[in-house]
This record gives sequence, C-alpha cells and structure tokens, in this order.
Amino acid sequence: MPITNRSGATLALLLCSQLAAGAAFAASADEPLTQPGYIAGTMKAEFQTQRPENRDGDYPSKGVADRFTFDLAVGFSKYRGTVSCLPHIFSKHIGRVIQDGSCSYDLGLAVVNPQNTSQVRDIGKLVGTYAMDDQGQVNLSGGNLRMEVQTIGKAQGFTSPFSGTFSGKPPRKITTLGQLAEEAKRQARTLEKMVNGKKVSVALGDVDPLRFRGTVLAMGPVATYPEATVDGELIYSYETDNWFPQLSIRMGNAKPDILGGGMKWVDDTPTEGHYELNIIFNERVEQGETAAFSDAQGEDAFFMTDETQSVINGRIDFRDQKIDDVVVQSDVRFAIGLQNVTPIQAQNFAKLLLLLPVQLWGE
Repeated sequence: MPITNRSGATLALLLCSQLAAGAAFAASADEPLTQPGYIAGTMKAEFQTQRPENRDGDYPSKGVADRFTFDLAVGFSKYRGTVSCLPHIFSKHIGRVIQDGSCSYDLGLAVVNPQNTSQVRDIGKLVGTYAMDDQGQVNLSGGNLRMEVQTIGKAQGFTSPFSGTFSGKPPRKITTLGQLAEEAKRQARTLEKMVNGKKVSVALGDVDPLRFRGTVLAMGPVATYPEATVDGELIYSYETDNWFPQLSIRMGNAKPDILGGGMKWVDDTPTEGHYELNIIFNERVEQGETAAFSDAQGEDAFFMTDETQSVINGRIDFRDQKIDDVVVQSDVRFAIGLQNVTPIQAQNFAKLLLLLPVQLWGE
C-alpha cells in the first residue's frame, strides 16, 4: 500500500534542499537533533510470487523472488539498490521443503558532503545473503550479510558483518491432505505505558511478534555509526495492523536505548494507506501541563508524546497495485523525522527496517 515514485534526481534535489535550507544537523553522531524528513526516499516492492503466472496452486513457482528496490537517504548517508527474497516452498503432498527462504542484498552505500550537498560519493555496499528456516528463524551468523566500505580519502575502509538471530512466524505449509499446518500459533500480548503518572494497559489479542536475540546491526555506512545489538520484540497486531516495538538497542557497554511507542496503520483508500510513526526512545513519565490532558486509553496511548521526548515520527505512505484482491506491487515513500534523536539512533532504526523487508512489507 505505497505511494508514487519520484525520480532519483528529484529525490536528490529534495534531500539537498532539506539539508541546505537551514535544517539543523548534529555536530557529532551522538548529539540529538530535531529535523523533519531525516529518513526520506522510496521503496518499490514487486511481489512477483503473488502474480498468477508465477504460481503453481498454493505456492509460487520455484526460483521466483520478491524484489524490494530502495532509494533511501538517512541524513547524509544513502542506501540504493535491491533486496531479492525467495520464499519457502513445500511439496504439495507431504510438505517437504523444496526451496529454502532467503534474502540477497545488493545495496550501494553513498555519502553526501555536509559542506556541499551537491557532492555525493559512492563508498561501498551493504551486500550478502541470509537464509530463513522453515520455522521462520534467521541466523545472521550463518550468512554473509555485511557492510563493505572502501578506503576513500581520509576515511579508512572496513568490513562489518550482521550477526545473531531473529525470528518471525513460520512460513505457511499447505498440503494436498486438505489441512493448513499453521505452525505459527497467534499469541496475545499485554503492553503497558505510563500516561499522566498512571499505568495504561492494552491487551493485544491476536499478534505476531518478531523476536530479536542478540541481533547485531553492522557498523556503517561510515565508522561513526558503530555496531548495535538488538533484543526484544517488534509486535504486529492483526486486529489493527499496528506495530509495537518493545526493543532494546545497545552499543558496546553503553546503557541501551529502550524503544516503545508504535507505528499506526491508517487506510486512506482501497489501494492507499500509511503508517504514522511514533517510535519513542527511553520514554519519560509525563509531567506538567501536558500530563493534565493525557486521557488516551488503550492503543491510542502508545501514539502519544510531547516535545520533551525523543521520538522518530513522520509517516510511511503506500500505494498498491492489485490483480483481483492480491497485491502484486507496492510503491512506498518514506518521510520520517527526528525529534531529539541522534543520528546514531536514526541509523540503527533505518538498518533495522532494511533487515526486515519480508517481515515488515511482504504480502
């Protein structure tokens, strides 16, 4: 459910105008800043596995991949290229695995000169592959996904791998015995948030959690963005199509960032919609005048904040193309801002999004 694509030239001009037109930027990567459109760009998701000509009954044909094409700017860094993902395919009769799921990355890395935003330099690639097993688990340490950055000018090159594990729901297995072996049992979650000094709880009765266990995000695209380790859950609610992060992201021995809030789905038309982002870092209990008007209950409480908090906000817009009722392409536009968030925190969030094309955007 995405939006219209812009040309690369138009996107570059938009980025340069945002950065040059008096927009504040941090003197260092760990200094908080407030800036709309800090994460901006497009993604085209081509769900080739959903097209009728590429299917054999309940499963896509072997060798057919979904393709995600990114042109994404994160501050003065850029990710441009493709991620191709093969689904798990099972035999129709007994459910034997005949194709393992995997994602292959070929994303070019570039940097914009902060002193002259007309200068953009290619510096390397986010490249490699990871596999997904028939239980929905990804072992990044068993793959070769990595940042490969060249030595250019005074910047020393490096190779930094992604590692650790994460897991989502297992792929569906459908057999000719006429039963759906749904290996992922949907689960309930209760989330809590402090509003006006009081604890507000919301029960999510039908969810799929993405679980992270020591998931290491590689250093890069430049050395000022260090490795970071993700633990916890990113929870999807079937009832509302909302996402709720319950995550910690730690760099070295530093105190971890705790991520809360949510991504709220809004239907605009039958083929268009958007996520409204309210990802809160290290949330503090509200005080003063703002707290006096905090009366939201349930899920609404997770999309409230104020100007004193550290928040990734903005939206992600979708425009879909369908064949019958099946989405075969989504054009996506990212317009994500920062409020009291550091460039390092923004890069960690962007790298997490790039790591999960099938889990977040897949059909």
